[in-house]
Amino acid sequence: MKKLLFGAVLVLLVMIGGGVYFLLSNLDDLVKNAIETYGSEAAKTPVAVQSVKIGLQDGSGTINGLSVGNPAGFSAAQVFSLGEISTRVDLKSISEELVIIDEVRILAPEVFFEINQAGQMNLDRLKQNLGASGSDSAGKSDAGAQGGSSGPDIQIRRLLFADGRVHAKVVPLGKDYELKLPRIELTNLGGKNGAPARQVAEQLLTALSDAALEEVKKQGLDQYKKQLEAEVNQRIDAEKQKLKEKLNDKVGEEVGTEVEQTLKGLFKKK
Repeated sequence: MKKLLFGAVLVLLVMIGGGVYFLLSNLDDLVKNAIETYGSEAAKTPVAVQSVKIGLQDGSGTINGLSVGNPAGFSAAQVFSLGEISTRVDLKSISEELVIIDEVRILAPEVFFEINQAGQMNLDRLKQNLGASGSDSAGKSDAGAQGGSSGPDIQIRRLLFADGRVHAKVVPLGKDYELKLPRIELTNLGGKNGAPARQVAEQLLTALSDAALEEVKKQGLDQYKKQLEAEVNQRIDAEKQKLKEKLNDKVGEEVGTEVEQTLKGLFKKK
């Protein structure tokens, strides 16, 4: 009996050890897939990562080639290119319900701000997407509480954006601007108890969008949005007026024809 019990414990330890080995040996791919999956869900646009490298001794890591696709209706391929990203993960938390990321440093991020032909701003659209994701994730959190979670919660103790640039384009006017993105430093993303990865991604992207929009407004570029929206509305009103006039003319012709045919019928009867 003792031998049987010892054997069962040994098998269990081997299984646990194998699972930990699989987790650690595939950590780079797991992190890459998590960023792409939860980032895309949050932004509702494609998020791509070229590579991830996590050091298993100290938890330090690098993320290369992270980009966030532009919302539909805008010309540039991406809205964010996040440059060089270095991280430091608390490896003790990897197998826990709360994964703690001590620090994320994003150097030389690029923001591609755009006002399109309709006077719409891509960062506004992205923030709308993030807001919609927030309401969706609230429902999913309730569902997760009832029937299991999609993954561990995450907390980022310190997040830093430095040496960033904003490439601004006003498409209808053919104007391009280069702006400096101010340094952004945030702490405790995900809150004291952490949050689902999707919500942490929303917080990160929202912080970057807000900072870029603030810089755009300082430069007065948002005035073009109002100007272009007014022009678009004028064109819409003009088209509506033309359509109304055509409709009135058509109705007038039909009524005139109907009256004429009625009168002809009356005269024939007499």
